[in-house]
Amino acid sequence: MLIFTVFFGALLLFSMEPLVGRLLTPCFGGAAHVWLVCLMFFQAMLLLGYLYAHLLVRKLGAWHLLFLLIPLISLPLRIGATANLGTPVLAVLVTLLFHVALPFVALSTTAVVAQAWIANSQVGRNREPYPLYAASNAGSLFALLGYAFLIEPLSGLRLQSLVWSGAYIIYVLLVLFTWLKIRPDKEYRKPTDTTSETVTPKPLTPTVYLPWILLSALPSAFLMATTNYLTQEVGSFPFVWVIPLALYLGSFIVTFRTHGGVPGLLKLFWLELLLAAFSLYLLGLGMWPLLLVQLSVFFAICIVAHGTLYELRPPGSHLTHFYLSSAFGGWIGGAFVSLVAPHLFRGLFEYPLSLILFAALFWWQRDKAFTNFWPDASRFAAWSRMLVIGILVFPIGLWFTASVNTSTKFRHRNFYGTYRIVDHSLEKSSMVVRQLVHGSTLHGSQFLDPSMRLVPTSYYYRGGAMSQVYELLPSPRRMAVIGLGAGTISAYAQKDDQLVYYEIDPDNEKIAREWFTYLKECKGSIRVIEGDGRLSMQARKAGKMKYDVITIDAFSGDGIPTHLLTREAISVYLDRLGENGIILFHISNRYYDLRPVLKSTASTLGLFGAMNELGKKNKAKAPYVNEQWVALAVDSRRLRPLIDRGWRAIGKGDGLKDMAPWTDDYINVLAACRIRDKFF
Repeated sequence: MLIFTVFFGALLLFSMEPLVGRLLTPCFGGAAHVWLVCLMFFQAMLLLGYLYAHLLVRKLGAWHLLFLLIPLISLPLRIGATANLGTPVLAVLVTLLFHVALPFVALSTTAVVAQAWIANSQVGRNREPYPLYAASNAGSLFALLGYAFLIEPLSGLRLQSLVWSGAYIIYVLLVLFTWLKIRPDKEYRKPTDTTSETVTPKPLTPTVYLPWILLSALPSAFLMATTNYLTQEVGSFPFVWVIPLALYLGSFIVTFRTHGGVPGLLKLFWLELLLAAFSLYLLGLGMWPLLLVQLSVFFAICIVAHGTLYELRPPGSHLTHFYLSSAFGGWIGGAFVSLVAPHLFRGLFEYPLSLILFAALFWWQRDKAFTNFWPDASRFAAWSRMLVIGILVFPIGLWFTASVNTSTKFRHRNFYGTYRIVDHSLEKSSMVVRQLVHGSTLHGSQFLDPSMRLVPTSYYYRGGAMSQVYELLPSPRRMAVIGLGAGTISAYAQKDDQLVYYEIDPDNEKIAREWFTYLKECKGSIRVIEGDGRLSMQARKAGKMKYDVITIDAFSGDGIPTHLLTREAISVYLDRLGENGIILFHISNRYYDLRPVLKSTASTLGLFGAMNELGKKNKAKAPYVNEQWVALAVDSRRLRPLIDRGWRAIGKGDGLKDMAPWTDDYINVLAACRIRDKFF
């Protein structure tokens, strides 16, 4: 009963995390940092729960059961908030505090309270309580994977919230039954024989706490850094969120068990792991195999850290001190990456910094197997290991050499990601192109030659798919674009045209105006509206300008702005679309095929669609980028000129797989994943 209660509590706790993240998305947009702030908040609430367990659980006794009833006032789970561009982090934290703090704190006490109960009961006299922590993390892992692969693909947010709330009531009953069965401090009295006196634990000294805190803080910071790196490139939604978090928790399952700790090989080769992680970071994601290798290395590093933490565990009588210190360290690591790093660094430098600090920490806590390897190794083993280290160091050296000669002009980082301005010389040409790079993805470029500054480049080149759509619209045109980037689309505006950009990042306009001239030299009338594109457009309804074309171009890296692709979002665009207007989606992506998503979602609104072909005949060359676009219209005749130019009509026989439409309540990112088609 006790193990199942711990498992079930962890199941609820960690299924709550991605559920809350999904509930926040329509309010705060799909920025990767929204999830990072959530993670940091959850770590803070975990610390608060552990502090409660440490200070009060033995004093409260059965009164703890009443504490578990308080969160019922927050159920069912729901989120209601408005994003604040000036203080987005504070807005997210306040929303979480008012809507989810109580149930999360209550659930976070489960594992520690259960271990404290069993350590002070007749049942637990001869049992070590720490394996219960592995059961807790098993429940957590099951919840995360279950949410990504079962719950989210099969159910909507309303149903998820109602089922979760009902499950919390069951959890309270389970805790009650567990208390009645164990009855801590009721039947058990500490033995007074001499044997037990010899194993009475010594008081903890202040120096004991430092390794506990550091071995918790660094893996937490590394989790946040890896998640930030991953979500900015692959997308910010539960399917991506849970992968590094599940591996992080899985490392606890591997290490926090009877006879757990660090596996022998990892005690010996942790240096190679850190070098491999550094090299993979410099190579970038790019392809699924590299992503999978990087996540495997992340998992192994967490095993080394958490295994070392387990080996330093105190006796059961001090377990609340241990878990409180671990939670405090976890919160420090999370707070540093989510709150401090964006202001301290101009890039995602917390990732390599974490690896450097890991090296120092692992060396401090090194096992004798690592120290004794070189004196005891054969010549073949020593040279083989040196060769492996040399191979791993080689790309690091190349990167540092290249960075000396880099043409990076500017770096910037904020809540919404990282920006770089890079001047790039074209091969076999004297022309120089200035590029805006968000994360590792190109978000716009411009020729520096004054005579070519208004020649659109990258995804927006003349003759490309977007150009073909804009050519259908006679001037004067009223154009809306969700996502500013470098402002390249401004090159298409003519004298009497009106162009409105909707941009969620308040710093993006300043960067576009300072480093590019598209906005300044635009021939038409330009306006930039700060705020989430969908919410800003929705706030300006009847009586306002109707657009001839609305372009959705708000991807961050290859991440999907899911809340901009739902049926409700498209309905907002239709409300602002003029007669015979076109909605144009830029969906170029390495990881997801979003054409079936738009097909199924648009069909529920009676819209017609067309998609450009990506055959060899229209492969773009630098400084142009091959791109995927989908155009939607109320009248199919509006898309006929595109089909005549080689676009393919979306409908029966288009070769796209069937998919359930996306709504604010239901989004199945897994169904759009390209890697899913390769392996399933």
